[in-house]
Amino acid sequence: MSTERPADPSTWSVRRRLVLGGIGSLLSLGALGTLGYATRSPAETLEVRVWFSERAARYDGVDDRVLEYLDALLDYDYWRLELSRGGVVRTSTEDGARVTTGGEWPAAVAAGALGARDLEPAADVNLLVTDGQLTTAPTGFAIPHVASVGGAQYLAALPPFDDLETTRDDGSIHRIVENERPTRAIQILLHELGHALGLEHDHGVAFRDGDAVVATPMLSSYAWDPDYDTGDRSRCGAVYARTEGRDQVLSLTFSACAQREFEEYSGGLAL
Repeated sequence: MSTERPADPSTWSVRRRLVLGGIGSLLSLGALGTLGYATRSPAETLEVRVWFSERAARYDGVDDRVLEYLDALLDYDYWRLELSRGGVVRTSTEDGARVTTGGEWPAAVAAGALGARDLEPAADVNLLVTDGQLTTAPTGFAIPHVASVGGAQYLAALPPFDDLETTRDDGSIHRIVENERPTRAIQILLHELGHALGLEHDHGVAFRDGDAVVATPMLSSYAWDPDYDTGDRSRCGAVYARTEGRDQVLSLTFSACAQREFEEYSGGLAL
């Protein structure tokens, strides 16, 4: 099993904070005004809307497959999931990260919230899927309630969700997949969606499953990158499995630590 390591992820963590500040300044100073955030305690409904760039939308069945996976993987007892298609969006770039870091996708969401564009944002996650590459990090990006990710051609090639294998860890049933481009694409999508809802990398875990080490969405391939300092345990205290000499496998299920954070989620866009 192979993996394509993120490029300098520790450096990118610093850049992520700088980019977030830059996007905030762009939206505050621009004619579109500022994206506002509301609190709801607790959030009984999670509203997620998915858009596709023009090139991404050309892949047969990509929208059905993405929504099929999200419908299964975000189905928790503590909220009612409202999942919907947002439609097709014209973008100046197919880069799954740059469309957000450059401010284009956040500005489009802000314009829709203000009625200046025919785009109706969701309250919790506004996700844009593009036809961007998956070989050089970053391949996606997220700020609160707004996310984008590349890899549409690989997402369209995913197997039916019910065909995935399952295993148990920490009381959770995990959907286990090989570390290949289609499955890596959907895990990256989940990773950025997690960031949009307030999760960080240490909400993820790495655990043993037979001869393999399994990484959950928020830790992802950082688990086996020797240049990225993950520490030795998750935010909730779970010790990360040692990865040396073991197969690298992905889980599409958020860790118990991440799920506890989801249960406390109380945010949303002020539309």
